[in-house]
Amino acid sequence: MLWNSKNGAVVQRLICAIFFILFSVLYLQNYQDSILAVTQHVLSHGATHYNSIVGTVLITLVLQLVQVGVCAGTRLHGQFHALTYFPSLLLLAMLTDVSPHMDIEGYLGRWLWLLPLLIVVFVVAVWVCRQFDFLEQVPNSRCSPLQTLWLNMLLMLVMTSATSAVGCSDKVFHMRMRMESHLLAGRFAAATGVGVKEAATDSSLTMLRIWALSEQHALGERLFEYPLTGRSDAMLPNGGSVKLMMVPESRLYRHLGVVFRQKLRPATYLAKLHEKRWATPAAHDWLLCACLLDKRLDDFVRLLPRYYKVNASLPKHYREALTLYTHLHAHPYIVYHEAVMDADYDDYTELEARYAHSPERYAALRDSYGKTYWFYYDYLARRDS
Repeated sequence: MLWNSKNGAVVQRLICAIFFILFSVLYLQNYQDSILAVTQHVLSHGATHYNSIVGTVLITLVLQLVQVGVCAGTRLHGQFHALTYFPSLLLLAMLTDVSPHMDIEGYLGRWLWLLPLLIVVFVVAVWVCRQFDFLEQVPNSRCSPLQTLWLNMLLMLVMTSATSAVGCSDKVFHMRMRMESHLLAGRFAAATGVGVKEAATDSSLTMLRIWALSEQHALGERLFEYPLTGRSDAMLPNGGSVKLMMVPESRLYRHLGVVFRQKLRPATYLAKLHEKRWATPAAHDWLLCACLLDKRLDDFVRLLPRYYKVNASLPKHYREALTLYTHLHAHPYIVYHEAVMDADYDDYTELEARYAHSPERYAALRDSYGKTYWFYYDYLARRDS
């Protein structure tokens, strides 16, 4: 038989090593890269920055060396060889088990007591497995090389699945950190593409999207194509529900104008910024969108002519807001009509009237008009009221 016991042991160790390296690289590079970036940023207080490629290679190399040391110490070369990867995967799980509130709660948390406990469990498991290895030396009790390989693959699959389950899996937090990484590097187009098809959001993600779109000069054109929450209060950091974890706040305020010593709500800050004539051109759209987010159409209509000519070249959401305003007021301050936009709004109201039950109406309008200001005004903004 070509695949004897000795050859089988070498093959299974090689396959386990390849399995671990592939998992580690894919897990770190494609899934947890932004989480490791914020971890390094917070722990170093912004002094160092995480490089995804270098970090992935170094972490994988160190963890593989840990496995080599564990293997030499435990001498688990048979049917339980995969257990020598347990400490490495445990460290990988601990490294990526990051809370969205780590800047407040700290990093290690439960691992201060969980890590020593799991190490004790591992030592006991190694002792038990060593007894099975001794039994393998008894004639007619040894597993075939193929059986041993499958057992090790099963153990690797269970341990890597547990590592993935323990690591940070908060979808919104992942999107936020990915966006912050792009914003930090000036990749604004890439930032606007993060989570574009996801419905989940929070106030911090809303702020990041507003900023990224503003840098692309697309705030009035695309803002309401995204899921939003928090109204205008989500436009600027407040140190709690709306915050930046990697990008300096000073960079955001420099984009808008200046930062005031007194902490103001975003709508108040933007109004005062314009009152003092310190607003940048980008801040004009922030002020207009603050009105739209708060459903203050009257304020929006009075401010709009200061910064834009009211015609068909207006950004899409501004035209939608003007169309809605014109239909809601008997004597509007500005009368705005555009054939295509008026026809779309008529179709919107007809579809809305077609359904008697709210869930059906909501689903139908979301599918056809979910990326319009009309849908936000009538349905999404209510959730933040």
